[in-house]
Parts: sequence; structure tokens; C-alpha cells
Amino acid sequence: MPAAGWSWALRCITDPRAGGRALLLARHGRTAWTGEGRYQGRSDQPLSPEGWADAAVLAAALGDEPLASIYSSPLLRARQTAGCIAARRGDVAVIVDDRLAEIAFGDWEGRTQAEIRAATPEALRRWKRDPGGMRFPGGETLAEARARLHGFLADLPDQGGAVLAVTHAGMIRLACLDAEGRGDDGFRGIRIAPGAVRRFSLGGAAVAAPPFHHETVE
Repeated sequence: MPAAGWSWALRCITDPRAGGRALLLARHGRTAWTGEGRYQGRSDQPLSPEGWADAAVLAAALGDEPLASIYSSPLLRARQTAGCIAARRGDVAVIVDDRLAEIAFGDWEGRTQAEIRAATPEALRRWKRDPGGMRFPGGETLAEARARLHGFLADLPDQGGAVLAVTHAGMIRLACLDAEGRGDDGFRGIRIAPGAVRRFSLGGAAVAAPPFHHETVE
């Protein structure tokens, strides 16, 4: 969770008219590995034809959104998605921020869950039992990924207007947990479809919010 005294707090909202500066976190479109159920992490997979369609649908859905800025993960699938959105709008350039990269899954990247279970069953059991206490072999922890997200949010310029960040399912899940005041045990239960958007508000004191399950785009 954000440290006490930070100038921002995340809050989930389902109504675009709700108060506060809007933060939209969007997941990139599909890749070949998405359909195969492979952990992607830091692998630089491009969008598949279906993923380009996801990006086009997302760009159309965000067409009337008054965006002050568009940020993107440095990974190709996110940059391609953000580029599609920016090209349709023509009024906002994409800013790449390394802190929006997906959680580093390390040795698990490129593997399916079945392959991981066959190779390292205990590691997979540990991930399911205690996601917050797990370091992915050769990768990072949820706490390390969360620190990146918090750093990105803390550095956002106070220029008003909505912010769109095209990132990854793992990073959006962490934002949802923070906004809802939930622990990491809930990480794996949050569904973020390719091309989906979660809307938050930035600033002010943290407030209680019901579990957030709305997806602006699916």
C-alpha cells in the first residue's frame, strides 16, 4: 500500500463522472502467448492479429475520453497498443515509462502453468498459497513490482486531466488491490482481459470502496 503522507491515493470508481483526477489503466491486446496460456512477463511479444483488433476496439472506446497524457510500458505489446490509441486520437503522444513493465516472472516466462507444474511443482504451490511471499525464480516479488507502480504514480505531473497508462495484467491487479485495501492473497482472483480498462481516481485521502469488477472494454 502507499506509504502514509503520499500525495496521492488510488480509489476504484465505476462512474466516469466521479470526482478526482481519473487514472485509466489499460491492458495491452492479445499476443500468441496469451492464447497459449504462457507467462509473458518481460518477454517482448508483439500483438497477434487478434491483439491488434483488441487495440482498435480499445482506441475506439477511448475516443471521447479527455486524456491529458498517455503512458506505456516499454514492452512491445503495450507500446503497439498505446500507439494505436494515440494514432486514432492524434492529440497526445505516448510516453514510455519502464516502471509500467509487467511483473518479471523470470524462469517462468514462456512456460504454461502445466509446464511449470511438471518442472517445479512446489514453486507453483507456493505461488498459489502465498503470492505476496513469492519471488519468481529469476524474477521479482509483488512488492518490488508494486514499488515500481507507486513510483510511477508519485511522479505523475499535476497537470490536470485524465491519465491513461497502457500496462499489463499483473500491474493492474496490484493497483486494484491497493485501491480496494486488499492483501496480495486476492491477486490471482482479479480478472483483467486483454484490452480491458480499469478506471481509478487519483488524489486525496484513501476512501473505502466496494470490490471493483467493471471493465470499460472487453
